[in-house]
Amino acid sequence: MNSKMTRREFQGLLAGGAIGGGMMLNSGMALPPSPETKPISAGTFPFGAHVYREPHLPLDQLRHDFPILKRLGLTMIKIQEVWANDEASEGEIHLETVSQVVSDARQNGLRVYFGVTMETAPAWLWKKWPDATMVYETGEPHNDPTQFVLPADGKPGPCWHHPGARAAAIRFIEAVGREIGRYDNIEVWNVWQEIGFWPLRPGHLGVCYCHNTVPAFRAWLRVKYSSLEHLNRTWKTSYSNWEDIDPPRFSPHVPPYIDWRYFMDDVYLSDVLKWKGDAFRHTDPLHRPILAHVGGITVAGTREWRYAEQLDVLGSSCYPGWSGPGPWDAAHGSAEKPLTEVGQVNHEVEDILMRFDYLRSAKRDRHIWTAELQGGPITEGLNRRRVPSAADIRRWVLSCLAAGARGICFWNHRPEIFWEEGYGFSLLDWQSDSSERADEAGRLAQALNQHADLFASGGHPEPAVALVVSEDAFHFGEGSLHNFLEHIQYTLTGIWKSLWSEGFSAGFIDINALPATPDKVKVLILPFPLTLSQSMVENLSIYVRNGGVLISEACPGRFSNYGMGFKGDMAPGVAEIFGATDSGVFLIREPGTGSKWTISEFGPRDIKQFRNLSGVGDWSKESVFPAFYIQTLAPQTAKPILMYGDQVAGSVNKFGKGQAYLVGTLLGHAFLAYNDPRNASFLAEVLKREGVRPDNVGELKRRRRVLGNQSAWFLFNLTERPVEADLPLENSRSAKDLLGAELLSSGNSLRVRVEPLDVRCLIVEA
Repeated sequence: MNSKMTRREFQGLLAGGAIGGGMMLNSGMALPPSPETKPISAGTFPFGAHVYREPHLPLDQLRHDFPILKRLGLTMIKIQEVWANDEASEGEIHLETVSQVVSDARQNGLRVYFGVTMETAPAWLWKKWPDATMVYETGEPHNDPTQFVLPADGKPGPCWHHPGARAAAIRFIEAVGREIGRYDNIEVWNVWQEIGFWPLRPGHLGVCYCHNTVPAFRAWLRVKYSSLEHLNRTWKTSYSNWEDIDPPRFSPHVPPYIDWRYFMDDVYLSDVLKWKGDAFRHTDPLHRPILAHVGGITVAGTREWRYAEQLDVLGSSCYPGWSGPGPWDAAHGSAEKPLTEVGQVNHEVEDILMRFDYLRSAKRDRHIWTAELQGGPITEGLNRRRVPSAADIRRWVLSCLAAGARGICFWNHRPEIFWEEGYGFSLLDWQSDSSERADEAGRLAQALNQHADLFASGGHPEPAVALVVSEDAFHFGEGSLHNFLEHIQYTLTGIWKSLWSEGFSAGFIDINALPATPDKVKVLILPFPLTLSQSMVENLSIYVRNGGVLISEACPGRFSNYGMGFKGDMAPGVAEIFGATDSGVFLIREPGTGSKWTISEFGPRDIKQFRNLSGVGDWSKESVFPAFYIQTLAPQTAKPILMYGDQVAGSVNKFGKGQAYLVGTLLGHAFLAYNDPRNASFLAEVLKREGVRPDNVGELKRRRRVLGNQSAWFLFNLTERPVEADLPLENSRSAKDLLGAELLSSGNSLRVRVEPLDVRCLIVEA
């Protein structure tokens, strides 16, 4: 406990229950438990708002606001503590202010979601260890000792391979765990707010090439490869000594780049999460859960799977109003064709659902949070976007819950005061203690806490379909020219949204952790699997042989996961799975004069004319919109199902007990870029033939959360007109609307009406 604590702060700790149970002050005086201390009641759904970060609002403002938040129905506040502020001089840790905020929250019956911001390091650290800076490939240090949390919470911060910097950070976190951990209203510790290295200076390969990290990379390579011979075979190099190995410093188009980026993005960042979490685990007397969150998912990559292994709770920020349909999207707004309300709402809901489906798939026990949810207008300097309506808040919250979120925290409760984000993001404005959006958040909070266990612990049924994602493929795309990464991310997103449009839920699965049988995941989809390792091919083979269904886009295994091509244009074993060999790969134009992604031609035969892929045989009713690539095939044991003119461009093969579909193009682009539903219909037809059914109720799409005999049914109407549907209760004995709206029953079904661009949630008892 710091000796500079004031009487008022000391009394606040006493009243808050932070000191007691025989714990000692620095003076050595033991204090008995306070008779006024009462534990916060259990069985609540974590639903709150961010209230504090440096530079912070006056404490009197927070004391005024906490009863308002409690009255609304919120159960939690969020604090972002900053290392640079609370240890301005080495060894002198001052936690009085954050302690007071925690204590004040406790007096109002609010739990605390407490985060530390370690990348915003104190000035003494840089002075004591100037070599703790991260270093670019040029040898230039990322020299930025600024102590402000904006623009990116101090990221990239010190290089945590520096032993002195890491030890100092651990000591500080342990002190926070001891001091703040005495409060019984701490809900969770957040050890990294929006995990990552950004923002880095443009034009660089990344970080960190310092004298601590490069040896750590070599040590990791020794473990991974066990011998230089193995490494040299994989990389196609000729190193004679481990100490000669250096990460790529000029071109990313080389095999070592795959391992280097994996080491930094997965190994390094996961290790940081682990030691930060361990520091709290060592000193928190009540062992509260460890959380960290990403700013957004790494679409097509799997680093979130590595982060999840180190955390009790994995979260993500979520600002639906901060993005709209992209420049390739059919719904993208322009001066000639402004973005419509229905286009934006669909984009927002789909983004939320896919984001948390991705996160939920990464977390083995599915414990995920919406760690930051937009509470007010987005502000970026002078730009100020729309003020969210009550309908926006309701739709965003229910969408997060439908995808499995077990905690939600708004950013934030009052307007931001700092520079580029000033006057934005808040549930409440300065002028009032209520607002339409805050009242709706409160209404949701109160309703959710009537069913707290269902939403805090209830699971999302596991989808029968999973999209396969690969960190190696992500880094291959990242290091490749001509937008390969953009194409794999676009088609993956398009496939997920295509399935959603047809009423199918789809999860995601790390290609290095494929199931051996289809017991849980009946269908795997491979989006643009240009790179595959031999072990990946073998695991796909096992899955299909054992009865799984595999749907692959064009060019599976055209390269190894280290960018090496193969004789026959396919990795060994790929042709056997799909029962077909490659007969050609070419680029294809977009329809009409489309030029969203089509490259300029140097010669008249560089790119093939656009032509739909036509179904044949018992697939003759199907038609597929091709995009970017066409791969034509020479079937061996496979049956043709799609044709590009007179050439086979799609097939299905019986392989062992399973089926392997190879579609020689990218399926996701059509739905997003040209609003063409045919590829979605084709995928739906494949799934239905393989025994997978959508979860639609008439024109409504449904998601579920389940705990015991209780379920939450989320019904989505993302059209511009009201939709009514008869909802079979499926042997359930009762149902009610979460927010108290009327339900009309008829026998063993309900007549449900969902308003335009809205979501309803029903609580169903079996």
